Amino acid sequence: MIPKEFSLSGKVAVVGGAGRSWLKELASYLAEAGAGVVLYGQDDQEMAEAAQAVKKMGRRAMTVIINVTSSREVEKMVAMAVAQFGQIDILVNSFDRQFAKPLVEVTVDEWNRVMATNLNAVFVSTKAVGKHMLERKEGKIITISSGLAERGLPNGTAYCASKGGVIQFTRALALEWARQNVRVNAIALGWMAEGAEAQEGDWRNLFTRYIPVMRLGQPDDLAAVLVYLASDASSFVTGSTFYVTGGLMAHG
Repeated sequence: MIPKEFSLSGKVAVVGGAGRSWLKELASYLAEAGAGVVLYGQDDQEMAEAAQAVKKMGRRAMTVIINVTSSREVEKMVAMAVAQFGQIDILVNSFDRQFAKPLVEVTVDEWNRVMATNLNAVFVSTKAVGKHMLERKEGKIITISSGLAERGLPNGTAYCASKGGVIQFTRALALEWARQNVRVNAIALGWMAEGAEAQEGDWRNLFTRYIPVMRLGQPDDLAAVLVYLASDASSFVTGSTFYVTGGLMAHG
């Protein structure tokens, strides 16, 4: 049972995804707490599965296939969501283009593609949805980031820089919109299990020995944090990054 303060009943969440986005899981957590969900991105199969999961919980769902880096297309999506649902209470940005390469080998096009997905899409969606929230003087914005926003990684300069930009974007915007009752926060993930990565083996053992809790993260590990930040229970929280990393950030 969802505690009253954590309930999202009557709320509408917009969830944008690209790359490794956890779209189905994020939508499911929000729907379980009571929210209707609008999904947008470029992977129609992933969005269809996420929408089906939402509907199984008896919540309304809508999918919109767009280029997540296009201001015009995202603004159209917002207009469609408001027309269909009447309001937007929650925005979840989950954009993750993974990329690793020695810096001297990174091309300008590769750098721009990483930034376009991981950082520019956050700006585009937050600006478009934020206009609606500022008019209503109410809203919750949550961006999924990475522990690599704070920690370096060899051959990960482009990726780390993009995720670090998300954290600074979150902090600055939280200050800008605090008095308009729009809360802006982030969730930074550690090494998460997905597909073959969830299986036992050398790859898993290599990474888990550096994780204090001795396992890879699972999508369910971020559920409670996501719902908390989306709910009225977090009304006094803004500009914060919640690290769901199994203790990795505690290392010096």
